[in-house]
Amino acid sequence: MSDAATTPAFPVLTAANTRQDQPLGTLGLAEFECRVLTVSWFAKLGKPSRWDRGCVRIFHWDQWPGPEHPPVAAAAQAAQTIHDAVFAAVGPWAAGALHGTFDRVHALVLERARTAVPFAGDQDAWHAPTQCVWDAAYWTALVACVLACGWAVPDDLVEVWNWYADGHWPSGFADEPGDGPGWQLVYPRRLLAY
Repeated sequence: MSDAATTPAFPVLTAANTRQDQPLGTLGLAEFECRVLTVSWFAKLGKPSRWDRGCVRIFHWDQWPGPEHPPVAAAAQAAQTIHDAVFAAVGPWAAGALHGTFDRVHALVLERARTAVPFAGDQDAWHAPTQCVWDAAYWTALVACVLACGWAVPDDLVEVWNWYADGHWPSGFADEPGDGPGWQLVYPRRLLAY
């Protein structure tokens, strides 16, 4: 896919934290999928991390502000923007194969991560344990798609992936000093990590 597709420009919205000492590097797709199989999904929720100084932490499900909280919604939109840029760059001739990669990795993560938390498939996005599994599957599938294209993984995907690989939930962007009613979110932002 990478021969004909031009790598899209990915804005950097996350504050550099995990990627400073844990770059994703130049993995191939097969190697990444093997790595996905070794992740202890959500095994460290609420536990300290070496990256705590560079994020805002939550320590219980009910501390998550929900999917419509502006910084959380902005992180979801950032993921969708990456998705759209990747699929637009490869064009319709390669999109089918790339959707296959996305769906395969998404299903793999969903299957494994859902057993680690009180996931309930009949719940909506306000149910934090269910949303964290959906988030993990979506973000991880995005990493796989970028690798399938032969591109360097964008900084934001590296930042989020590292939290998942370490057993946490990067649940959105964090509130920052100066945020308030009618705010304009300023980037880069720290992640809100459980």
